Amino acid sequence: MQRHQLMPLLLEAVSQDNILPLTSTCNASCVFCSHRQNPPGIRTYMFPPLEQQLLDELLLFLDRKRKIVIGESSSRLCEGEPFTHPLFFKVLEKLRVLYPGTPVQVTTNGMGLRGSAVAKLREIQEINPGGSSREPKLELVVSLNCISSRLRMALMGDTSPEETRRSMIKLGENGVVFHGSVVALPHLTGWDELARVLHFLEVSGARTTRVFLPGFTRLAAKRLQFPGNTWSEIADFLEGLKEQLQHPVTLEPPLKQELAARVEGVMADSPAWHAGVRRGDLLLEVNGEAVISAADGFSRIQKSLRPRLKLQRPGSGKDDLFSCRLAKGRQEASGLVFTRDLESTEMEAVVQEIRRSSARKPLLLTSSLAKPLWQAAQAKGLLPGRLLIHPAVNRFFGGTIACAGLLTVLDLREALQGLMEKIRDVDRVILPLRPFDRRGFDLQGEHYRELISAFPGVEISFL
Repeated sequence: MQRHQLMPLLLEAVSQDNILPLTSTCNASCVFCSHRQNPPGIRTYMFPPLEQQLLDELLLFLDRKRKIVIGESSSRLCEGEPFTHPLFFKVLEKLRVLYPGTPVQVTTNGMGLRGSAVAKLREIQEINPGGSSREPKLELVVSLNCISSRLRMALMGDTSPEETRRSMIKLGENGVVFHGSVVALPHLTGWDELARVLHFLEVSGARTTRVFLPGFTRLAAKRLQFPGNTWSEIADFLEGLKEQLQHPVTLEPPLKQELAARVEGVMADSPAWHAGVRRGDLLLEVNGEAVISAADGFSRIQKSLRPRLKLQRPGSGKDDLFSCRLAKGRQEASGLVFTRDLESTEMEAVVQEIRRSSARKPLLLTSSLAKPLWQAAQAKGLLPGRLLIHPAVNRFFGGTIACAGLLTVLDLREALQGLMEKIRDVDRVILPLRPFDRRGFDLQGEHYRELISAFPGVEISFL
C-alpha cells in the first residue's frame, strides 16, 4: 500500500482502538491463520515493518488512559509477529517512557522469545513501572496453541519448538507477566495435546489462558473442517479439565446461554484472590447495586475503588451469601475473570431506540452466537417482550464462522429479505454496527447505507 492509503488505517487503529500496528511480517505459517482462508474481495491489507519516523508519530496518538495493544489485528490491517520488527524493543522502551503508568499488552506466537529476548523484556518491565505493584505494566499474550514438537512444526511452522518451550519457562522464571492463548484443534491434534498445552502453560506461569473455538471459512482446506458437535465437545472437555488447573481458563466464544456474572477464575495473588473469591462464585451485587450480566459486573468492579461484592457460592442455599471488599484502585485489575456477554449499555441502547421510535413490532438482527444472550436478556425483563430477535447467518465467509464482526452487508440483506417475507408489520429494524468500520464500511467495502436503500419502506437503526 502507498503511504497515503495506509495512514488513515494506521491512525484509526491507534486513535480509536489504542492498537499500535508494527508489521504484517510473520515468522510462523499457521494452518489455522484466518488470512489464509479469506474469500476473494475482502478489503484487508498487509504492510511492511513501519519505519521509525512513522512509529514516533503514531506513538503520540495513543491514549494513556487505556491499555496499549501490540500484535493484534485492528480495522483492516493484518498484524503479524511484533518480535520480527527490527525496532520492537526500542518501541517498548519509548512506550514505557512516554506512558509509564499505562499497561502494554503484546501478542506473540512465542518464536521471538529466544536468545536475550526474555531478559530484555524483564528490563523494560522495570523501566518506570509506576502504579500499583499488583498491576503489571507490560504483559504478553503467547499464542502457543500446541506443545508437541511434531505438531508445532506441522501446524505452525516452528522449526525450533524445543527453544520455544524453554523460552516459555524462562518467562515465568524471570517474572515476565504473560497469558496463554490456544486455538483448540482436537480434530487435528487430539484431546491429549489440548490438555498438555494447558498444563504446560500453568507450569510455565501463565496468569490466564484463553481457549479459542476453531472457526474456518468455506474456503478452508477439507482437512481443517470439523464435525458440528466439536464446539460443545471442547466446552465439556474444558469444564472437566478446569478442575485440574489453578489458573483461570476461559473459552472464546463462550457459547454462553444466560446472563449471569459467574466467576470463571481468579488470578493468583490478586485482590480478588486475597478476598477469598473463587471460581464458580456467582456475583450478585457491586457496591450494593444488582449486577445484570458478567460484562456489567466486570465494568463496575473495574471502575470502583475498593468495591464491595456480594456473592453466592455453588451448592450453598439462597440465604447463605457472603460479602467481601477488594483492595484495588479505580481502573486497576481485580483478578476476576468472567466470560463475555452483553454490556448494560448495549441493552439500554436497544431499549432507548425502541422507545424513541415508538415501535410496536421492533426486530433485532444479531449474530448466531449472540442470539441466546439477547433472548436471555429479554427473559429477564431487560428488553421489551414485543422485540423480535433473529440471527443473521455468516453466508459470505461461510464454514463455521458465526460472529457479528464478520457479517457483511450481503449477509444482513439476505437475512432481512427472508424475515420480511415471513414477518409482517415490522416497523423498526435494529442492526449491529460491529461489522462496520468507523466510516461505515464492511469487510467487502460496502457501506451500511446500502441496507437502507435496499429496504426503503423499513425504518433501520444501527447500534
